[in-house]
Amino acid sequence: MAAAKKKKYKLKDPTTQFAEVTSEGSFSLAGKQEKELPKNPSQELLKRIEVGFIEEVE
Repeated sequence: MAAAKKKKYKLKDPTTQFAEVTSEGSFSLAGKQEKELPKNPSQELLKRIEVGFIEEVE
């Protein structure tokens, strides 16, 4: 059985950037970079996704 493909996220505007450091590690996005979310995303990161600053890669 194949593993489920994990969702990747990117910045809506590639001229911006996002970075944060939490007690569980760090997460950053810049330019056209695409990444999977950390295991336990912060509330700030989830808020950025909710408002559309960061979006799921289709």
